[in-house]
Amino acid sequence: MRRLLLILAASCCVAGSATAQGQRLSAGKTAYLADYDLYRTILEKAHAGLYKYHTKKQVDSVFNHYRRRIDASITLLDYYAYLSSILSYTGSLHDDVSLPENYLDQLKAPAVYFPYPLKWVGGQLLVNIDGQEIPAGAAIVAIDGEPIKNILPRLYKYYTTDGHNISGKLTGIANSFPLYYRYEFGPRRSFKVSYLPYGARQVQHISLTPATYAEYTGLRKQRHSLPLDTLADRRYSFQLIDRLSTAILTVNTFSLGGPQSEKHAAYKRFLRECFTTLQSKGVKHLVVDIRRNGGGSDPNDLLTFSYLARHPFKENREAYTLFQQVPFKQYYYTDDSTEVADLEANFREEHNQLRGGKYYQDPAFNKIWQPDSLAFQGKVYLLISPAVASAASLFASMVKSEGYATVIGEESMGGYYGHTGHNKVAYQLPLTRIDFSFSVVDLLQYVQPTPGIRFGDGIIPDTIVFPSQKDFLANEDNVLQYTLDLISHQP
Repeated sequence: MRRLLLILAASCCVAGSATAQGQRLSAGKTAYLADYDLYRTILEKAHAGLYKYHTKKQVDSVFNHYRRRIDASITLLDYYAYLSSILSYTGSLHDDVSLPENYLDQLKAPAVYFPYPLKWVGGQLLVNIDGQEIPAGAAIVAIDGEPIKNILPRLYKYYTTDGHNISGKLTGIANSFPLYYRYEFGPRRSFKVSYLPYGARQVQHISLTPATYAEYTGLRKQRHSLPLDTLADRRYSFQLIDRLSTAILTVNTFSLGGPQSEKHAAYKRFLRECFTTLQSKGVKHLVVDIRRNGGGSDPNDLLTFSYLARHPFKENREAYTLFQQVPFKQYYYTDDSTEVADLEANFREEHNQLRGGKYYQDPAFNKIWQPDSLAFQGKVYLLISPAVASAASLFASMVKSEGYATVIGEESMGGYYGHTGHNKVAYQLPLTRIDFSFSVVDLLQYVQPTPGIRFGDGIIPDTIVFPSQKDFLANEDNVLQYTLDLISHQP
C-alpha cells in the first residue's frame, strides 16, 4: 500500500487531461498503473460481492490479466474497457464505472455514431424507428462485415447484471447500442449494414451516414416502441377484467419512498384498496406485472409481497458488509458532505455482528413479516422481463420460491438467490478521473433452492414468452395477451 501511495504522489503532478482526440494521459503508463492498483485495492477492501460468483484465484487472474495489458500506447477508452471488464465479470448489476464527464461530452460531439435506435426482441436486434432508410422491425445482421452475433458479446462488459445473466445485458446494450459500439469499435465515417426486413428472405445491404450522439438521442425520443415503453411512466395501476374474474396489478417501480414518506404511505393505501376489492369481489385470478420494474427502496417490495405470501417471510437469510468505516475516504466521490458519516453510522447500527472479518446484519433489522390479512388466495400470474432488477428481482424471487404462482416472460437480470445491493459507495480515481460505484451489502435472499435455477441465474419463468417481430411492429403486448388467454381457458 505504501508503494501505491508513493506512485500516486509522484504521478499527480504530471498527469494531463484526456481529450476525445488525444486520448492518452501525459503521465502515460505510470498514471494508468497507479489508478489501476488503487481501483483493485478499493474493490478488494470494500466490495462484499467481489468473489460471489468466482473464486478469489479467478478474480485475481482477471485483475492480473488486464494489468499486464497496460502500456504506454493505451488510450483512456482502452483503460476504461479494462476497468469495465473487471466490474462486469464480478456480476453485480449495481456496479458502474464512468468516463470523465468532460471527456464523454467531447466523445459524443462528432458525427461518428450508429444513427438508429435499436431494440432486442426475440433474439434479434431490430431497428426501432420509423421512416428511415432501414425499415422499422428489420433485423440487423452485420455491421461493416462483422456478424451482429460476434459484435454483441464484445459489448457485454459495458453493462452489468447479476451473476452470469445475459438477457439483461442484451436488453441494456440494445438501448444504448451506438455509444457502446463507439467505445468498442471506434468512430466511423460510414456504416455498411446488412439487414433483413420483416417478412423478407433476402438480406439487404446499405451504407448509412453516421450521426452525432445528440442526433441519435433525438431519434430515440421518436422510437417505434414508444407507445408500449411509456406505460412505465405510471408508477403503479390496477385494472379489473370482470368477464375473466381477473385483476391486473402493475407495479413499474419500487422507488416509492421510505417507510416515513408520503409516497410510501400513498402506495400502502393503494395496495390496501386493491386487495380489499379483490376480496370483496371474489376475484379468482391476479396478474402481477413487474416487467418494467428496475427496483427501488425498502419496504415497498416486502409490503407488496405480504399481499401475496402464504407463509411468514423475511428479506434475506443473511447480509453482510466488509467494513463499518469507509475505506479510502480521500477518493470518495460525492456532492453530499454528510454521506460518508451517515453510511458509517448506519453500518455501526445495522451491521454490527463481526464474524470472520465480515460485518453481518443485526437480526433486529431483518424482521419476520406475516402474510397480510387480505393476502390473495386465488391464482397468481407474475410477469417478468430482463429489465427486472434489484428490489423487483428480490420480490419476484420470493413469489417464485413459494411455488404457487405461474411466472411468465423472460429471465430477469436480477439474481434469484441473491445480490450485492443496498448501500452504494462511489469513488474517483485521482489521475484518470474515472468514477466507479458499487453496492456494498451482500445478501442471500429468503428463497428456496429451485430446480432449473443455478446460482448466478436470474428468475427463470415457468413459461418463457417474448415478443416476436410481428408483435414489435404492431406494438402489441403478447406476454399479457398470452396470460389472459391462459386464464380464459381455466375452469
